[in-house]
Amino acid sequence: MPYLRKILISLTVLSTLSAPVFAGGSRGDRDSGTSSPVDSSLAEGYYDLTDFDESVVTSSTGVTIGGVNITLTGWSDTGNSSDPEDFDNIVKTASPYEVSSFYGYGVLNQDGEGSTSPDHSIDNYYWNGENSSAGIAYADFDFVLFSFDSDVTLDSIDFGWANNNGSDQQVSIAALNDSQLGLLEGASSTWSEIIAGAVSSSFNITKTGSYSYTTGELELVNSAKYWLVGAYNTVFGAVDGASMYNDGFKITSIDFTEGTPPPVAEVHEPGVFGLMLMSFAILVWRRNRAA
Repeated sequence: MPYLRKILISLTVLSTLSAPVFAGGSRGDRDSGTSSPVDSSLAEGYYDLTDFDESVVTSSTGVTIGGVNITLTGWSDTGNSSDPEDFDNIVKTASPYEVSSFYGYGVLNQDGEGSTSPDHSIDNYYWNGENSSAGIAYADFDFVLFSFDSDVTLDSIDFGWANNNGSDQQVSIAALNDSQLGLLEGASSTWSEIIAGAVSSSFNITKTGSYSYTTGELELVNSAKYWLVGAYNTVFGAVDGASMYNDGFKITSIDFTEGTPPPVAEVHEPGVFGLMLMSFAILVWRRNRAA
């Protein structure tokens, strides 16, 4: 029996060592076989834009929530001098503004949008102003940029209005680094150029009440200082069965978490070598019982 006890103890240690270890680190760390400590200073924040005056929300100083400063700017692909309406795919500044304290924030881009419905939403509608010289009206993809003074994970987004009563409505999101932010602010790049290499995706918007809509939990695993949020654009990522050019919404609030979230814990079965040793232990145990 002492001999059998020694075997079982050894097998427990070996089977544990033979299983992969996934504690700590980011998804990239796991892929590379290295690990890094998880940020333990996580702090959740809730930013209701309608709690503050528009002049504060859209100012260069922004709003501070839970010790994190947040500023808001608007962007839309409305062309420039070298990219007239014939193409209209260069991203330029736009004006975020509070439609109302009930509905939340929309965007007015530089293609002649007015503050009447539905142009004041964050949308991807075809421009309803004058057609280009080629007789073509181009869709403008409106976005807002939330800029934080520290890395955060964007957890969810809530809306006070969505087109089609929320039916077939999608939002596109991207996490930008400093280089990608430079391309955005340079006013000479397209959406695809700006988010090249960025983590981006698109999500469905769901209705939660008569005048409330949400993305629900986004479950984004990365953190960043700069988060683009705008009307559905497949360049950012496609949603199965979703249609484009009919998406419009107004943002009321966002949920975020400061710091880098810990990876989801993964449970793995013992390695092959461990299983073989366990089988051997069972055979020895049975042989000892028979003896």
